[in-house]
Amino acid sequence: MKKVFFVMLSVLALMTLAACGKAERTYYFAIETPTQDSEWLYWVEIVKEGDKIVEAKWDGLSILGDTNKYAGKSKYQASKDGLYDMHPGSTEKNWWHDQADKVTAKLIETQNYNDREPLPAGVTITTDNFYVLVEKALASDPIEKGEYKDGYYFFTAKDQATKNAAKKYWDPVKETVIEVGEFDYYNFGSIIVVNGRIVFAYFDAAFKQYRFAMDEAGKVVKHTDEEGNTYSVIETYDANKTPKLYSTKNQLGFSYAMKKPNGPGSFEFFEQMNNLRDYLIENQTLPEVNEDNGLDDVAGVTIKVAEFVDFVKQLPKA
Repeated sequence: MKKVFFVMLSVLALMTLAACGKAERTYYFAIETPTQDSEWLYWVEIVKEGDKIVEAKWDGLSILGDTNKYAGKSKYQASKDGLYDMHPGSTEKNWWHDQADKVTAKLIETQNYNDREPLPAGVTITTDNFYVLVEKALASDPIEKGEYKDGYYFFTAKDQATKNAAKKYWDPVKETVIEVGEFDYYNFGSIIVVNGRIVFAYFDAAFKQYRFAMDEAGKVVKHTDEEGNTYSVIETYDANKTPKLYSTKNQLGFSYAMKKPNGPGSFEFFEQMNNLRDYLIENQTLPEVNEDNGLDDVAGVTIKVAEFVDFVKQLPKA
């Protein structure tokens, strides 16, 4: 009888030790879906121990990479470095990263993404997207452990840029030819790693062009002048403003015009970048490029991608 009692005590002791041990950490992630009109892509990272949220991060990446003053930095880092200033010229600064910290701290305190108001003191930024992303992240499966070092990474081939020749277009509002001067063309990309796994990647290229007017078949509208010169017609715009000149290929959408009926391709540039991202997230690596700097085994990617493959190779391992 004493022996049985001793065994039962041992089992209870083990159960008590297990209950007192540190709860398992689980990681969750969600990011906004990029569109050609995106500016910042906001994302959240959530860490739980058991059922309790113990860490929360709110950040964003600029789809313009290092073609703007933020130099590829995340919004949080750009704010900390004084590059993202919501009140330029003001002596009283209420930085975005400070406000983001207050919002995430409230979530950890309340443990409730539905407890959205009142906002913490000093918070004036819009927080709706934060709570939507938190809800989305926590509704998803936990992120499996991977081999990379956690963080936000930006890569650029700006130091290897090539000069793209000046081009002329037809302005349908002012009814005149407009020109985009010579510019630097290069690839860049952002990669996010959570719990060792690549959870998102955004690949793009610096480029300067207007979006085009399209006919019902999706073909770029052309204008031929009296001298017989033919120009692509830019999309119409408010006559009181100037036409918007875009800075990257992804922003151009179908106006990059490499896909049928405008070009020979089956996929537009932004579609190929999405396909490359999806393959990377699923496989956690990219295959080696072929002799033409392309990929043989990634569906929907037919362009040269050697620099994007090199970006992934530079990711540090944990």
